[in-house]
Amino acid sequence: MPDEPIRSVWIGDKEISYHPDFKLFLTTKLSNPHYKPEVCTRTTIVNFTVKERGLEDQLLAMVVSKEEPQLENDKSNIIFYILL
Repeated sequence: MPDEPIRSVWIGDKEISYHPDFKLFLTTKLSNPHYKPEVCTRTTIVNFTVKERGLEDQLLAMVVSKEEPQLENDKSNIIFYILL
């Protein structure tokens, strides 16, 4: 390896080197996990929590956009202006 730093991670009491293209995906069943700041700064955390109400809203938006596209467009514009 030419002048490239060795990448390593500590697992327990052992330091293990890894390839730069290596990716690690972790999942949890915790609904609201808490991580230390040093973990958050070096990771990307994605929340895939799905709620029934959220799915209902998505389905309704899809139906309205097919049946009444102007109505869905008006709703999007109202939300846009509220967020300004």
